Amino acid sequence: MARPKTGEQSATERMQDAFWTLLEQKPYAQITISDITRVSGLNRSAFYYHYGNIPELADDAIASIYDDPDITSFIAHIIRQDEGIEAIRDYAIASITMPQRIASIRRLSLIAGPHGSTGLADQLKTHVIEIWLTTLGRDPATLNPGQHILLEFASSGMLGVLAKAPAVFTPENIEWLSHSVLPDIIAQLINSLRDGNSASTSSPQSLPATAPLGEGSHDSVS
Repeated sequence: MARPKTGEQSATERMQDAFWTLLEQKPYAQITISDITRVSGLNRSAFYYHYGNIPELADDAIASIYDDPDITSFIAHIIRQDEGIEAIRDYAIASITMPQRIASIRRLSLIAGPHGSTGLADQLKTHVIEIWLTTLGRDPATLNPGQHILLEFASSGMLGVLAKAPAVFTPENIEWLSHSVLPDIIAQLINSLRDGNSASTSSPQSLPATAPLGEGSHDSVS
């Protein structure tokens, strides 16, 4: 294939942009190769030159966001406790004035939102967890089952926020969120996994015991 002229988008960039445009319009499962070629202005030969199917294109498009240091910094800031809440609020407000960052956050919201898929959402959740654990200096192999549940809980909440990002990330909403309990809850949950923290060194056996499903509940059922 001919190389793009200086300043022109490459074929892969055009197809990735087409993917994001289409994901705003319809669910991921409904995006077809014909859709991609129509929106990108390329032909099917160009598509198959670079990708074997839509999932390969999706992986490439999403990887470009995950490689963005701005997005890594944004996700890591959610759990920062060495900064005051005012500094984190100012960081969030500054983020929504940066076109490239807000565009990437918007794309994350598409993955986590109703047009995404279970597979894409799980991939994003894994990425969020990796960023948090790297920030904390934790090896996932050293976490006990209870800590994995904690991560699942916190990362699911993060995906819920990202899914609503276009509506949530306004100066007014950021101001409100900064004074709510949400930032402290997420930060405290994740920071409890730091090395040397008593919560991170407890064994799985120290988790509270729970009764078998249904045990002790029959008396309350009419």
